[in-house]
Amino acid sequence: MVYLHSSISVCNSVDPMIMSHSSPKSRNTRNKSSSSPTCSKFPVCDGSQSAAIDVVILIAVITACGFLFFPYVKLITLKSIEVFSDLSLLVKQEILQNPIVYGSLALSIFCAAISTWLVILLCTMQRCGKPNCKGLRKAVEFDIQLETEECVKSSSNKRGMFELPRVHHRELEAELKKMAPPNGRAVLVFRARCGCSVRRLVVSGPKKQQRKIKK
Repeated sequence: MVYLHSSISVCNSVDPMIMSHSSPKSRNTRNKSSSSPTCSKFPVCDGSQSAAIDVVILIAVITACGFLFFPYVKLITLKSIEVFSDLSLLVKQEILQNPIVYGSLALSIFCAAISTWLVILLCTMQRCGKPNCKGLRKAVEFDIQLETEECVKSSSNKRGMFELPRVHHRELEAELKKMAPPNGRAVLVFRARCGCSVRRLVVSGPKKQQRKIKK
């Protein structure tokens, strides 16, 4: 019985030792498991290091190219300055030797440039010379105006416009006559690019007599 009691006591003494050794391990595993998601939340960016290296390499390449090409650029600029200075001296000497010839040549070139500019300006101007010209670039080619009886009575004949011959415009007259109001007229106005009227075709509408009311 004594042996059994001692064995039981040993077993009891071993169990808390095992539990005491196992408890910090379990805590460590819990701490590791709890700390692992926090670490995964902030992953290390490997691309930032490579980007920094690329920037450093680019700066080094640009600096090396600058050191390589700077002497050539300097040489070219110096040579061009020398050539232009020599040319300017030669031109100055020639002008001083014959000032009348070169002065007349410069004046003729200036007059030719002014005349060319005036010709281009007159060709590109859209105004036809009329006082009320709008100077449009791409105006409507034709315009249809419907005038009632009152407008026909109050309107005056416009100058600078001549009517088209009606021999070749029978179909056009028929269409305009359908559009014309009673006792009025339909006017087809042909316009130039500037917007001014050039020609017109006048078609009178159907005439209707007003009935007089007898008292």
